[in-house]
Amino acid sequence: MWEGHPCRGSLVNLGFMGQWATSKHQIIAHKGNSSEFPENTKASVVSAIELGCDVIEIDVSTTKDGRSVAFHGPELDEMTSGRGKVSETNWDILKTLKVKSPHGNSSDERIPLVEELLTEHSPHTKWNLDLKAGLPNKNLVEKIKGLKIQEKVIFSGLTVRNVKKIIVDYPGINVLVNLSKIDRIVLRLRLLDKFYIRFRFRSFKNHPTVIGINTNYRFLTDRIIRNVHEIGLELWVFTVDEEKEMNSLFAAKVDSVTTNRPLAMMQARQ
Repeated sequence: MWEGHPCRGSLVNLGFMGQWATSKHQIIAHKGNSSEFPENTKASVVSAIELGCDVIEIDVSTTKDGRSVAFHGPELDEMTSGRGKVSETNWDILKTLKVKSPHGNSSDERIPLVEELLTEHSPHTKWNLDLKAGLPNKNLVEKIKGLKIQEKVIFSGLTVRNVKKIIVDYPGINVLVNLSKIDRIVLRLRLLDKFYIRFRFRSFKNHPTVIGINTNYRFLTDRIIRNVHEIGLELWVFTVDEEKEMNSLFAAKVDSVTTNRPLAMMQARQ
């Protein structure tokens, strides 16, 4: 059962060593350096690494034949030379497609396998893997464990229910909880926000792999930030592209900011 799984203290006692460590005023490159290179591609990832970003976020979709690919989806035609849905297309077809540039033009970049990005670039960066299919592919989780990079990988794009399932099925894998539409509606009722946050998320405090809550920055208030921190969780936000806004969020004690403009944000970070 859910309540029967180890708490933070007991996992440490069991020798758990894969817990995520968030950098101070952490900046995450959204889909790599996606303002300059085709999103979610090797070129975008390499550029973000060269810029010195704290973390690289890539979207994770699953192909028809069960491969984890760095692609937002669900449709292929918006960002590639292909058509159809990524979930209905085999890897042999996907790997031949060209990914469009930030300006919508064709490029020579291809859709990469997530496991290839992790294998090649994990010595140089940390990862936020934004899941587009609800739960991570089992083979991807096994690859992360095989590479021994649990402390460098965090999964996002997850509901409360899916986070609870990952804790059970994949202990030692770091996760963020994304706020649902219902969560946001209730939290706008400020008289209820503190009680709702405690009711909805407090149990995660006992699980060291649940790092924090991930949400759109436009939704935040100082009160929500404070209430999330009071239950022992971090507050991560997306997608912030203005330098002044980023520094205001960090001043308000937001822990992590995801951006499409990593170079400008890193230069402006205070």
